[in-house]
Amino acid sequence: MKAHLLDGATIVVGIVLALLLDQGWRTASDRLEEREAIAGLRAEFETGRSELAADQQARRDALARLERLLRAAEGGPAVHPDSVAAFTAAMLDYRFYTPSHPVLDDLIASGRLHLLRSDALRYRIMRYLQERDRLAIVEERERRFSADRMEPWLLDHLPLGPPRTPDDEVLWGPHVDPESLDEALLDPSFRTLLVLRVERTDIALRFSSGLGRSLEAALASLDPRR
Repeated sequence: MKAHLLDGATIVVGIVLALLLDQGWRTASDRLEEREAIAGLRAEFETGRSELAADQQARRDALARLERLLRAAEGGPAVHPDSVAAFTAAMLDYRFYTPSHPVLDDLIASGRLHLLRSDALRYRIMRYLQERDRLAIVEERERRFSADRMEPWLLDHLPLGPPRTPDDEVLWGPHVDPESLDEALLDPSFRTLLVLRVERTDIALRFSSGLGRSLEAALASLDPRR
């Protein structure tokens, strides 16, 4: 009888030890996977921060040129002939924030976001994703306005020519005769388009600033020094 009890106890202890070892292995595997995920997420968010900063600076530059055009339309100083191509690009250009997030996408698609033990980190990542989706809607609105309203007007009213130099082609886009632009600025419908373009560019810039704050918050949670 005692032998049977001893055998049974040995089996139970063996099973418990096996379960503990398996659980320990799983925990160690999860922690390793978590460290790898955090390292990958940090790299992705840092790259996204650089892209967003470039987008924001391009929008600030465009906004400054658009507001300068409005001042010229209201009787302010005319646009210098050498700057007309840059101002034309500001009217037509738009930006899209297109970060690459293979690690984050994999965590979400596989349902393994729980590997990140920090509740604050998970919350900040989800907040970032919400802000990114909001910005995408605003950016699409900006794109549609440029493509559907501003570009057709310019094509109908301004003779657009090819860039004058290779540098123009890379930086600024089509050439517009300065006198043609001066005439366009006298057209009330064109001034209305400029006002709306300024409004859409400004809104996109403000939404991108909101995304930038959520991105920085996520990066703070991913920083191993904090």
